[in-house]
Amino acid sequence: MDNIYQTPSADLLPQERASDTFFVTSTRKLYLLYFFTLGFYSIYWAYKHWDRQRATMLPKKISPAARSIFHIFFIHSLCRLIQGQLQAKGLGEWKYAAVAWTYIIMVFVGNGLSRVESFGHPILDIVLLVAATLVTAWPLATIQQQANLASGDSAGEQNSRFSLANWLCMLPGILLWLFIAIAMFLPE
Repeated sequence: MDNIYQTPSADLLPQERASDTFFVTSTRKLYLLYFFTLGFYSIYWAYKHWDRQRATMLPKKISPAARSIFHIFFIHSLCRLIQGQLQAKGLGEWKYAAVAWTYIIMVFVGNGLSRVESFGHPILDIVLLVAATLVTAWPLATIQQQANLASGDSAGEQNSRFSLANWLCMLPGILLWLFIAIAMFLPE
């Protein structure tokens, strides 16, 4: 018979996080979606990561939608969680601060460049626009590589194919880049 006067006991050890704690995707897919959605993919990307964190952060309640809309304010927190998972799995230490700050700075630089009317030559304008978009995606791809590693799929193979929804999201950007390329060769 159990002792009715014994204090209740509970297992208070931290539970192991699931292996798919983070959103997994290939870096090739991330670059293409980021480029052809004109950077809006970063909001979806942040949402998917924070949505995966919701269950592991209980009892703390988080709002993935708010954290994705304001993701530049939460990018360090996400990187810290990824680093913790990497260390827990014995995959080494990841110095994430420089990557997170690079992303934040590049978002502002890219935003500033997009507001400049012209740099003097249309080809230079387009090259700078493409470069700013891809350079801004680089820190996200670096963070994604670490998240993939922490989730046990370093190449992001489980989410490397493009779905119909991916193509529909990229369609406006593809058309925009196509129109820009056509306009470059039209006489003035």
